Amino acid sequence: MSQGNKKYDEEEVEEDETLAMTGDDDDDDDLDTFTDGDLDNGCEDGVLGCRDPFSSEVKPRILLMGLRRSGKSSIQKVVFHKMSPNETLFLESTNKICREDVSNSSFVHFQIWDFPGQIDFFDPTFDYEMIFRGTGALIFVIDSQDDYVEALSRLHLTVTRAYKVNPDINFEVFIHKVDGLSDDHKIEKQRDIQKRANDDLVDAALERIHLSFYLTSIYDHSIFEAFSKVVQKLIPELPTLENLLNIFITNSAIEKAFLFDVVSKIYIATDSSPVDMQTYELCCDMIDVVIDISCIYGVTGDEGEIPYDKESMAIIRLNSTTVMYLKEVTKFLALVCFLREESFERKGLIDYNFHCFRKAIQEVFEVRLKVLRSRKLLSQRRRSRQATPNGTPRVPS
Repeated sequence: MSQGNKKYDEEEVEEDETLAMTGDDDDDDDLDTFTDGDLDNGCEDGVLGCRDPFSSEVKPRILLMGLRRSGKSSIQKVVFHKMSPNETLFLESTNKICREDVSNSSFVHFQIWDFPGQIDFFDPTFDYEMIFRGTGALIFVIDSQDDYVEALSRLHLTVTRAYKVNPDINFEVFIHKVDGLSDDHKIEKQRDIQKRANDDLVDAALERIHLSFYLTSIYDHSIFEAFSKVVQKLIPELPTLENLLNIFITNSAIEKAFLFDVVSKIYIATDSSPVDMQTYELCCDMIDVVIDISCIYGVTGDEGEIPYDKESMAIIRLNSTTVMYLKEVTKFLALVCFLREESFERKGLIDYNFHCFRKAIQEVFEVRLKVLRSRKLLSQRRRSRQATPNGTPRVPS
């Protein structure tokens, strides 16, 4: 074996070990979707793009499905485009599949596919297997204020077909438009829909399929909290982030901490203590206050860019002797903490622990980038080996 070939094999073994450590063991189809310019062109924060909308890619897909007028497009516009809920009343009905890339931060990057309710994608003209094969989560939206018998039938058909193609899909059910219902009526609707959907799966001998149910509305923060839980399931680094947050709050006497994506107000991680809806709403309001004040008094950058940088920080003291503390982690991530006033007196210790926490987050991100680059290099080498039967470069005639 020549020295050059020996070095080549050692590098490939090292890259394979890197992939094994991170748990990324994708097949050749996933690796072959990259082009040479994927890391440089059309990518932010090291996020890989995709070549073909119906091909397998590293960036996971989130499918929005449901019957017509169930509120799918409104959810997407409110969460990711900052549209006012009242403005969604003037949205036209979706008549084609809409795909959008969401690449707000180092960890939040995926594709959202909005499917029109009137299209039967199980029609032979649609390759539904290709659609489900690269899907990370399927969100089925049910209008709680309408008769949901047909919706449950479509849900069952969609889930069973998708599970046969890709058993790893996370199935999420948004019981939507609950803002006009009383609390008792909400619980009753959720219990009835959940029972019917699960009974249909049991009757089909598919009780191993797990459905997660959420009560949502675009007129409060419930839709953001539901989307947060959906996105968290698609973040492979979630256990590491939660562990870092637990260490941080334990050593800083903090009661609760969230790691937020500032653009969408989705929290991508929190500590192991339970999440209170009111606490989450306060965090969202604090982020809005920081961004709004920064837009007025802060240094403006490029057009369309939010005035949020490494100097961004905010302290809000509540009437309940509780302090809210916001600090910038990365360009798109913020840490929002809740702690007592007496604990906040040790702000120096908290800031030092935060410095260590931010450094650890950056190291996690660097590992992710290294893995993605290794996957791209491995893909290129596999393609070059497939150029000729013996793996040698093809000599032009």
